[in-house]
Amino acid sequence: MKSGDHAKTNRMFRRRIYAQGFTLLAMVAGSAYWEKDRNKRKEYNDLVDEKKKKDKRDAWIKELEARDDEEKEIAAMKKRLAQARGAEEKRLSEEKARAVEAKIQSDTSGIIRSVLEAGESRYDSPLMNAARKLWQSRS
Repeated sequence: MKSGDHAKTNRMFRRRIYAQGFTLLAMVAGSAYWEKDRNKRKEYNDLVDEKKKKDKRDAWIKELEARDDEEKEIAAMKKRLAQARGAEEKRLSEEKARAVEAKIQSDTSGIIRSVLEAGESRYDSPLMNAARKLWQSRS
């Protein structure tokens, strides 16, 4: 431009415009060429994400099932413990009842014997002897 050669300057401007056009054309062509690859990559990433989500969900379900099994096991253990406690209390109450019954029998056996002994000896009591003599004297 400074040298005054306008024809050469116009050629340089045209070449610059052609180069810019070629750059734009290369960018559009490259974008179209790589679009399929980007779509495939996106589909692949979506499938991987979906698989990760499914695996995570399956792991969570497995964890919940394990927790549920533990809860059922704990409930069954509590039930067995309660039954064992109830059986132990029943056995202890039966033992207490037997002990009380044995004590009552030991305490009352002396009373019953004394009553029986006194009853057996009533034939030899002075009252019975007097009644017998009176009866014999009348007959």
